[in-house]
Amino acid sequence: MEEEFQFLLCEKCKKEAQNPKLLSCLHTLCSECIEENKPIGRCPVCTVVVRQSQDNLLFTQLQASLNTYRKIATGKELLCLRCKMAAEFWCSECKELLCMKCYEAHQWYLKQKSHEAQKLEDVKMDSATKFLAGMRKFCTLFCSNVSHSNQGQIANIYCRQCCKPLCCSCAVLDNEHCKFYCDINVEIQQRKAELRRMNEDLQEKKNCYEQTYGDLQQQAKEMEKVRNKTQEQIREKVEEMVQWIRQKGEQLQEEVDKQMQKECEDIEAKLREMERVVNRMKTSKQLVEKMSDFASDQEVIDMHPFIKESLEELKKEKVSLPGQRVQIRNFAEIKNKLQALCDKVMGQKDLAAPNNVPPSAPAINSAVLHNEISHPNPPGKQTPLYTINLAKSLHGFTPSITTPRKRPPNQCEKSIQASPKLLKHEAHDSQEGETSAGLTQDTTTCISCSHEMTPEKNQRITISSADVDHSPPEIYESEVGSIVISSSEDTDVDTVLLASRMEEHSTHPH
Repeated sequence: MEEEFQFLLCEKCKKEAQNPKLLSCLHTLCSECIEENKPIGRCPVCTVVVRQSQDNLLFTQLQASLNTYRKIATGKELLCLRCKMAAEFWCSECKELLCMKCYEAHQWYLKQKSHEAQKLEDVKMDSATKFLAGMRKFCTLFCSNVSHSNQGQIANIYCRQCCKPLCCSCAVLDNEHCKFYCDINVEIQQRKAELRRMNEDLQEKKNCYEQTYGDLQQQAKEMEKVRNKTQEQIREKVEEMVQWIRQKGEQLQEEVDKQMQKECEDIEAKLREMERVVNRMKTSKQLVEKMSDFASDQEVIDMHPFIKESLEELKKEKVSLPGQRVQIRNFAEIKNKLQALCDKVMGQKDLAAPNNVPPSAPAINSAVLHNEISHPNPPGKQTPLYTINLAKSLHGFTPSITTPRKRPPNQCEKSIQASPKLLKHEAHDSQEGETSAGLTQDTTTCISCSHEMTPEKNQRITISSADVDHSPPEIYESEVGSIVISSSEDTDVDTVLLASRMEEHSTHPH
């Protein structure tokens, strides 16, 4: 088939459509493809749900006229339709091949009605487009009244109430709808103009789709670059870490790939949806243009409501404005995880931790918390804090005490507050181990001197060191220790006594 008439082919099998059907998505398929279509109820081209279909009158008529032109152009089996003699003429309005004898009779009776018969040799010299234009020129719209089907009554009036073309006689006889009558040519021109306006609106919408389509493609490329850059940073950081952290780096890469895959899937889904709509818009544009070029008045009247409904539905499709660019993710969350992991491994401050969380919050046992809630301090009673710094020396640990800070009366803190990692000091010889043990024992004795140790208080001053065993080696080698002790007493006797005992242990180790 000629390239300019490729649009007549079935849009699925790309063959000449026998009994072409126009779907609600404005794709044209042959009857065989519609019967073989799976899933049923969806267009095999754009996968849109198809509510209904109708015969594509335009394509059917064009294909029949094109077949006639090919038959004339090849010169095979050109016989007169009436007497079956060799045909020499063609009448575009009668759509018949005529021999010389029938041509003379035709000219005698029908020439006055503007029937212009052409020689077949002249028709062969014309192009297919010109031949189809001649066929369209002589297409006449007849009255829709069935009583005129064999009389050839030409329609001059259109009833907008009945949506039917009428001849003058039928219009005069029907007085009830006279206010809905209009000139048939005016109605046809209005319908053509309406289809053109709708097509122009769809073209503007199509431009928006194409712009967003390009933006999504660009976003996919930029996200690919961001992913590559992020993965490179991940590899560089992981190489600086110790062997056991490499597994963390691989997990981060997997998260990047998953996020990239999810974003790409979303973009691909949007691209497919836009391709579907753009394809429908192209098809609708082509159909409207071909109707404007080749459709007869009868075909315009018959096909207009169906095409209009489909175009209105297509106009309802929503598209993002071209200026609304989609935010491009830069994998910031994964980068923060990577930085936090790197800082943790390198022994630096965890920058990824929330600012409102203290760096060394004490671990509070649920039982202790329950006891504190059940037995709060009496109103107006303050709980001072004492800080003891343990400086490691050749003779043991040298304590130093800071001035206690007064706390608000409503604050009740009776437990020993200390970071588990700062309480553990591993000595490489037995002397330092004994000194640490003696210090712990004397500290307990000193605290018991200030007030009687009750089960409740024993619970509160118990220091858990479960997490200390997992501390890094550099903590074990710390030169200075710090213990924060809270007391329910208002005097400084406990602090002075504790300090003196600790100095005594550091001067005379066991």
